[in-house]
Amino acid sequence: MIALPGHALDLLDGQGREDVSRFLISQQNADGGFRDRGGRSDLYYSLFGGLILGAKGKEPGEPLPEREAVEGRIATPDLKLKQFVARQAASEVPGFIERCCLVLLQKELNAGRTSRIRSFFWLAKSFLKERYSINLSYRSFVLFLTLDAVLPFRGLLKLGAGTMLKRTTVDQHSPCSEVAARLFLLKMESRDTSAEEDLLRSFACGSGGFKAFQHLQQADMLSTAVALFALRFAGCDLRLLKPGCLGFIQENYSEGAFLSGDGDPTRDVEYTFYGLLALGVLAE
Repeated sequence: MIALPGHALDLLDGQGREDVSRFLISQQNADGGFRDRGGRSDLYYSLFGGLILGAKGKEPGEPLPEREAVEGRIATPDLKLKQFVARQAASEVPGFIERCCLVLLQKELNAGRTSRIRSFFWLAKSFLKERYSINLSYRSFVLFLTLDAVLPFRGLLKLGAGTMLKRTTVDQHSPCSEVAARLFLLKMESRDTSAEEDLLRSFACGSGGFKAFQHLQQADMLSTAVALFALRFAGCDLRLLKPGCLGFIQENYSEGAFLSGDGDPTRDVEYTFYGLLALGVLAE
C-alpha cells in the first residue's frame, strides 16, 4: 500500500512533488502530529501523513527552522512524528481505529519492541470492545490490513479472514468501502470473488470515480481509492475504468493536495493519501 502512492509521486513533475511536500509539512503541528479538520493533532490523520512520508522514500522534505532543533538535530517531519507517536503510545488511546493507526505508525517508524507488544495487546481488547459500535466487516478489514502490514504469519491471517467472512454479508445496499473490504478478505482466502468484483464495479460512476452508495450520483476520493485498491488486489483488469478514474482524480487535485471529490473544498492529508493511492493503482 505504501509503494502505490510512491508510484503516484513518481508521475508528478518536480513542481508537483514539491507542492505535495509543502502541503504535507503545512499539515504537521508543532507536537509532530498531523492535524485533523479542526486543527488538532490526531492519530488517524497522522497515519495518512506518515504513509505519505513513507511513500516519499522517507525523504523528510525541507528542514524546519533551526529553533525546532531536537537533541542537536533538525526536527524534520519524520523525527517530530516519531516523537508524537511515542507520546501517544505511552498514553491511553481511546478506540480501535486509533489503536490500528498507532500500530501501523509504530511499524512504519520502527518503534521499540516493547511498545509494539503493548499496542498489540490493547488492539485485541479494542477490537472486542467496539463490536457493537463498528461494523464487523469494516473492523475485520482494518484489523487484517494492520496485521498484514506488521506480521509475517500470513497463514494465520487467512484462517482468521475465513472466520470473519462467515459472519459478514454485502449486497447492493452496502457501502462501496464495505464491498471492497469483503472482496479483500475473500481474495486473502483465495476464494471465488467474481460476485463481489461485479458488485464493486457497479459503484463506478459514468463520469469517473466510484461512489459511496449505489443511489448516489457523485463519486468521492475515498470510495475511488479503496475500490481500485481492492480490485487491483483481486487481480482485476482496470483498463476500462482507468480513463474515467484518472479524470476524476485530476479534477480533484488542488495545490499539492487532493480533495474529497464530493464538493468539499477542504484540503487534508487523508484525502491526499487516497488520491495518491488511487493514482498509484492506476499508474501500474
